[in-house]
Amino acid sequence: MAPDSGDIWHSNPFPLSPVVRLGPSADLGNVPVEAADSGNATIGTPTTVELTRLVDDYLGSRPTGGRRGRVIALVGEFGLGKSHALRKAYADLGRLPDPLAMWIMDEPVQDMGRMYRDRLRGPGDTPQGKRAFEELVRNYYAYATANRVDTQGSDARLGALGEIAAGLRGGSLDPDKVVSALRYDPEVIHADLRRTLGEVTEHRRFATALALLQDPSFNRMVWDWLNGGEPAEPLRERGITEAIGPAAGQGGHEDAAGIDRVFDTLAVQAVLHGRVGKPYALLIDSLEKVLEWRDEHRRTFMDAFERLVNIYASRGGLLVFCVSPSGLGELRQSVHERLVQLWPSGFDERLTGELVAAYVHAGRGDGGGPRGPAPDGSAGPFDAEALRLLHELTDGVPREVLKTCRQAWQLVEDKDRLDGGGGAVRDVPAARVLQAVRDLHEGVARRQVETDVRTALDIGQWRIASRDPVPARLSAPPGGREEVLHWLSPAPNAHLAVILTRSVLVADDAERIAAQVHSLRSAVRPGRCEVLLVVNGHVSQAMQDRLARAIGSRPLVYRQGGFPERADKALRKLDGRLADGRREEGLVQLGERMRRDLEQQTAELAELRRAMASWTPEPRPRSLPAAADERRTPSPGSPTSVLVESPPEPEPAAPDLPGPVRRRFQEALAVLDTVTRRVAGTAVKRRITATSAELGVLGCATLVRALTENFRGSVAAWHRAAVPGAPTERQWGELRRICREYESAVEVLPVHLLGNPGPPHPLTAARTVEVLAEEVWGTLSGAAP
Repeated sequence: MAPDSGDIWHSNPFPLSPVVRLGPSADLGNVPVEAADSGNATIGTPTTVELTRLVDDYLGSRPTGGRRGRVIALVGEFGLGKSHALRKAYADLGRLPDPLAMWIMDEPVQDMGRMYRDRLRGPGDTPQGKRAFEELVRNYYAYATANRVDTQGSDARLGALGEIAAGLRGGSLDPDKVVSALRYDPEVIHADLRRTLGEVTEHRRFATALALLQDPSFNRMVWDWLNGGEPAEPLRERGITEAIGPAAGQGGHEDAAGIDRVFDTLAVQAVLHGRVGKPYALLIDSLEKVLEWRDEHRRTFMDAFERLVNIYASRGGLLVFCVSPSGLGELRQSVHERLVQLWPSGFDERLTGELVAAYVHAGRGDGGGPRGPAPDGSAGPFDAEALRLLHELTDGVPREVLKTCRQAWQLVEDKDRLDGGGGAVRDVPAARVLQAVRDLHEGVARRQVETDVRTALDIGQWRIASRDPVPARLSAPPGGREEVLHWLSPAPNAHLAVILTRSVLVADDAERIAAQVHSLRSAVRPGRCEVLLVVNGHVSQAMQDRLARAIGSRPLVYRQGGFPERADKALRKLDGRLADGRREEGLVQLGERMRRDLEQQTAELAELRRAMASWTPEPRPRSLPAAADERRTPSPGSPTSVLVESPPEPEPAAPDLPGPVRRRFQEALAVLDTVTRRVAGTAVKRRITATSAELGVLGCATLVRALTENFRGSVAAWHRAAVPGAPTERQWGELRRICREYESAVEVLPVHLLGNPGPPHPLTAARTVEVLAEEVWGTLSGAAP
């Protein structure tokens, strides 16, 4: 049905809330969609086909020894059609010529007593169901009577009692008449029945109730009790003292024992049907709701549910339930052993087109069955490109497909009314599908998203960068939909950017975001910047994978409920990645520096050897001249003397640097010299040879001092070359690179071993060199006009 064929639609056929729930069979049929907002258009999917096959196999199997039980789990996330498949199975079972006993549970609730009384639908809800159940119990009555007859041997007046027992078991004889003719005490038969059922079900109160069900004077009282009411006084006198579904306890919650009693009732009824070989079914939707219960009730439910699964599997029942993957994971391995699992998945493009076409056709009310897409790939007013985009953006999830179709249809309809028409829909193009997705998923105000992001920063106590490391035009490009909300600085010279964007729907959106992220990383420094992309809207799974490959991290889609915690966790992961990168980069730089130093020392040693080989030393006097900067002092108790260190040479003035920068370098070098003198003096006073720890401190201080001198020389050279009073952007970038290289070199050294140089220095040696680059950058950049 191509859009240019002249067809016009005037009514939106797609449901407002495409949610399917189990319900009475009167709600099932081919009802027009506008009359049933739950959505009734059904298409054949692999899941529904496989479920139908399993149900048919259950109904058709009658092996020797009894009917085989089936326990089927429909497993998947929300919106994939699990409930729809379960509802179709319910409809198919309800249309059987000989309807089977069936119990329906829309979803488990913590107050199982109320659910059993008011919501659990079973055979006892109708007069026909009650008669069928009484007949079932009557068959048990006949079996008990036949067993009693078998124990009596033979009677000359009545012939072989074995033939009577066979007639009772075959249903050709009335057990009441047999009891009357043989003058048996009915109470004996009732006791035998109670004993038999008690042995089978391990619940004697049910055996008592089922035996009394045959007595007209007790029939109504037993049915009231079986339907969840409080037991009448005659039943209490016979041991039935509690209701199957007790009233809710304090706080509106039923005690855990009530859950057991409800499942016991279902188990007893299952055993009754199984013993006589009749099929029976239990359908449960949304089993994952149990995960929200209190721990005690959740454990009780899982235990009772496991027992019921075992009974249905071994006693010939059909149990079908829907559950999420997380709910399935809560079930024990013994339950998994008895399950047949069906996993619905998102529709492919063909099924997506069939779903849309089915609803368009059902909404129009045309005769005949649902029709699929037209030969050109369109479905009603949706052209082939719109259907392709619809499948891509929704990942083929049926619920999302229907919601998007309704919104896109409504946009076209509203536009026609604004243009003076009557709300006619001739075509729904791809552009309207894009707009519909944005309207559906971008409902949360930007202010609320920003508030939740700030909450995440409060949870993790994240440090906000004192200044943006990039120009404003890169943080918020003109005309773009992306903006850096926060620059975080978890460590010196490392940044985390939190970017907020709208829905990412098409390739252009992903490429624009990737280009901005790459420009940010280039401006900061490759390997020193990570990005958390927060999407306030929609992004498909395929697009999430594409963004993850392009920007190096998966986007975080904003969803209310737990978002601050998820954002904080994501930021911690990215911070760990930055730390790993800094360590790896520092090790590489240190290794490269050590390699260069080794090569230089090797070359110098070779040159020295060559010079020594060609040099003939002249005779020198044996006496050593006295040096101005050295003297010998005897060590206590030893004739050995050591050389006392001389005062340090004054540092070069570095006149090319501004006064504040020059003083910062002088202070840092003075602190390092103080540490060196202190450690060396301590070692000399104690012993001739220093310990490995002292040598390590001396080596670290010496290396840091050399790095600091090189840093000062580089800054001085930059200052000489910079444009006086107004450095260019390239020159600022060069200064930023010089400062970062010094920071990286210091980060990988154990500067924490240097300790406190003592008065008059206010900072530790480690802190002095760690903040030196930041102070130099801040002083020089702050001095610029």
